[in-house]
Amino acid sequence: MRRSDRATAFNHHQGRHLILAGLFWLFTGLCLAPAAQAGDAIFAVLRPHLLAQGFPSAQVDALLAQPGLRFEAKLLANLLARHERTLDYGQFLTPGNVSQTRKFKQRHAAKLKAASDRTGVPPEVVVAIISVESGLGSYTGRWPTLNVLASQAVLDQPAALARLAPVWPANQRDYLGGAECQARFVKRAAWAREELVGLMRLAARDRRPAASYRGSPAGALGMAQFVPTSVLRWGADGDRDGRVDLNRVEDAILSVAVYLQAHGWRPGLDRAGQYAVVHEYNHSQTYVNTVLELARRVR
Repeated sequence: MRRSDRATAFNHHQGRHLILAGLFWLFTGLCLAPAAQAGDAIFAVLRPHLLAQGFPSAQVDALLAQPGLRFEAKLLANLLARHERTLDYGQFLTPGNVSQTRKFKQRHAAKLKAASDRTGVPPEVVVAIISVESGLGSYTGRWPTLNVLASQAVLDQPAALARLAPVWPANQRDYLGGAECQARFVKRAAWAREELVGLMRLAARDRRPAASYRGSPAGALGMAQFVPTSVLRWGADGDRDGRVDLNRVEDAILSVAVYLQAHGWRPGLDRAGQYAVVHEYNHSQTYVNTVLELARRVR
């Protein structure tokens, strides 16, 4: 899901098993040029961390050397610079969006009931989250998740600040070089390194190249907007086709319900309890209030 720091539930042994199982697919589509001739040197600092997670050196070197891997300076500047305006959550409570969300709920009533029967999470809460997260799947993101996460994973490096400076808002240059921003970037880089590991393990499990994933500017995937470690831990196979794909309605519905259940949702939960659980999905008071109000309106 976008935005939260969520630890993967996979231990080292499980992670290594997935890595080896999907190694062939991770290499598919990669250009295996020598590191000296391909790849961006800014990502070299990620190599020791990835090796420490048990990934084979050949796999790590191939991943970091591919020409398509680049530092997304403009994207990060837009994502991380301070903005006077915040997301207008009111757009999700307009009559038009309420109507679309209600129709989505009716159209997928059987899938939502199955998820609710399994987890105890009401259908209206699930569809409200999917509506706010991705417009019911209409915008899941088009950015290369590998690039997005790798770029954030080196934010604690001086080279990253140097690349951000030319595209950073001119009126915030002092902030970019200040202690507050640097502390924020160190925390963000640590989070992104773990999500990068999660992406590589997810790619191994899915038997597809890590570079093939597309998602949000923050690194979240699918209709539910889970970050890679959340997909690994709470992603659910709603359509029983043997894989988890959060771009499929059935999987997104069940995954959201499983996530909320895992974070404390129970039948009969009062408003304060509901608030606390949804807050785990996104640490924004306005987000939580919007989700719960939208759920009430489409009930």
